[in-house]
Amino acid sequence: MAVDTAKVILNETIVAREAVRDTEAFLVLYDRYFSRVYTYFRQRCGDPQTCDDLTAQTFERALDHFDEYRPERGSFAAWLFGIARNVANGHLRRALRFRWIPIETLHSAAGDGPAPEEATIHQDAQQALLRYVQELSPRQRDLLALKFAGGLTNPHTQSVGQQGIPFPCANAHSAHDFQTVSLPCLQ
Repeated sequence: MAVDTAKVILNETIVAREAVRDTEAFLVLYDRYFSRVYTYFRQRCGDPQTCDDLTAQTFERALDHFDEYRPERGSFAAWLFGIARNVANGHLRRALRFRWIPIETLHSAAGDGPAPEEATIHQDAQQALLRYVQELSPRQRDLLALKFAGGLTNPHTQSVGQQGIPFPCANAHSAHDFQTVSLPCLQ
């Protein structure tokens, strides 16, 4: 297992170095990570159109700053998700200043969905889960988003901060934080 991981990281490093000069190499990385980055944004932001934009911004920044990637400081995935995290945080800060209801919400309100009772039960469960997630520390919420939406492993979440991108959970306690996250609504 460790040998396979080392081969993947080595291959990823080689492709990332080539991506600085070669568009085809960048497309390999784009294809490999697009769905994971997009899923991370879906977890953090929700709106599909916004997630499209934020994913594009992430890859644009990665392409513009490939010369700053240092394989010795962590994996390409950790570096890329550090960029994605900064893009998401910037978007969410701006969104706090301008609150509005997306038009898609109004269209979906009168759809062909489940019966009202089922929708209410589902919505109540979602709201309970969101309340519990909101009670988590920002560190634990970031860990959940990186691990489950971004598909990163614990070591990758720890190395996000080692890429020079400030990240409060990039230390040896990340695994402990996963163990302490308890959502009573799921029990």
